[in-house]
Amino acid sequence: MIANRNLASILLVDNATYSFGYQLENGIPIVPFYDDKNDEELLHLMYYLDQVVEAEDVRDHNRNAFQMHELQ
Repeated sequence: MIANRNLASILLVDNATYSFGYQLENGIPIVPFYDDKNDEELLHLMYYLDQVVEAEDVRDHNRNAFQMHELQ
Protein backbone atom coordinates (compact mmCIF):
# COMPACT_ATOMS: atom_id res chain seq x y z
CA MET A 1 0.00 0.00 0.00
CA ILE A 2 1.22 3.46 -0.86
CA ALA A 3 -0.26 6.01 1.49
CA ASN A 4 0.31 9.73 1.81
CA ARG A 5 2.43 9.87 -1.34
CA ASN A 6 2.12 12.21 -4.26
CA LEU A 7 1.06 10.09 -7.25
CA ALA A 8 2.74 12.58 -9.57
CA SER A 9 6.09 11.04 -8.64
CA ILE A 10 5.23 7.32 -8.44
CA LEU A 11 5.68 4.75 -11.21
CA LEU A 12 4.42 1.19 -11.01
CA VAL A 13 6.15 -1.31 -13.32
CA ASP A 14 4.47 -4.67 -13.89
CA ASN A 15 3.69 -7.14 -16.63
CA ALA A 16 0.12 -7.45 -15.34
CA THR A 17 -1.84 -4.25 -15.89
CA TYR A 18 -4.36 -5.23 -13.22
CA SER A 19 -1.57 -4.64 -10.70
CA PHE A 20 -1.90 -0.91 -11.26
CA GLY A 21 -5.55 -0.91 -12.31
CA TYR A 22 -6.53 1.75 -9.79
CA GLN A 23 -3.67 4.01 -10.87
CA LEU A 24 -3.50 3.39 -14.62
CA GLU A 25 -1.70 6.65 -15.26
CA ASN A 26 1.08 5.59 -12.91
CA GLY A 27 1.58 2.22 -14.55
CA ILE A 28 4.30 1.13 -16.92
CA PRO A 29 3.34 -2.11 -18.65
CA ILE A 30 6.28 -4.39 -19.33
CA VAL A 31 6.61 -7.64 -21.27
CA PRO A 32 7.23 -10.70 -19.06
CA PHE A 33 10.73 -12.12 -18.98
CA TYR A 34 11.09 -15.83 -19.80
CA ASP A 35 14.84 -16.46 -19.89
CA ASP A 36 15.29 -14.88 -23.33
CA LYS A 37 18.90 -13.79 -23.85
CA ASN A 38 17.74 -11.37 -26.58
CA ASP A 39 15.25 -9.64 -24.29
CA GLU A 40 15.67 -5.85 -24.42
CA GLU A 41 12.71 -4.83 -22.28
CA LEU A 42 14.92 -3.60 -19.45
CA LEU A 43 16.85 -1.40 -21.90
CA HIS A 44 13.58 0.14 -23.10
CA LEU A 45 12.49 0.67 -19.50
CA MET A 46 15.79 2.34 -18.62
CA TYR A 47 15.46 4.67 -21.61
CA TYR A 48 11.91 5.59 -20.61
CA LEU A 49 12.88 6.20 -16.99
CA ASP A 50 15.68 8.51 -18.17
CA GLN A 51 13.01 10.50 -20.03
CA VAL A 52 10.70 10.93 -17.04
CA VAL A 53 13.25 11.34 -14.25
CA GLU A 54 12.88 15.13 -14.21
CA ALA A 55 9.13 15.15 -14.89
CA GLU A 56 6.98 17.28 -12.66
CA ASP A 57 4.20 14.71 -13.08
CA VAL A 58 5.08 11.26 -14.42
CA ARG A 59 1.41 10.63 -15.21
CA ASP A 60 1.58 13.13 -18.07
CA HIS A 61 4.37 11.13 -19.70
CA ASN A 62 2.65 7.82 -19.07
CA ARG A 63 -0.64 9.10 -20.45
CA ASN A 64 1.05 9.96 -23.75
CA ALA A 65 3.40 6.98 -23.93
CA PHE A 66 1.09 4.11 -22.96
CA GLN A 67 -2.46 5.47 -23.39
CA MET A 68 -3.71 3.15 -20.66
CA HIS A 69 -6.87 5.26 -20.34
CA GLU A 70 -7.96 3.70 -23.64
CA LEU A 71 -8.49 0.43 -21.73
CA GLN A 72 -11.14 1.95 -19.48
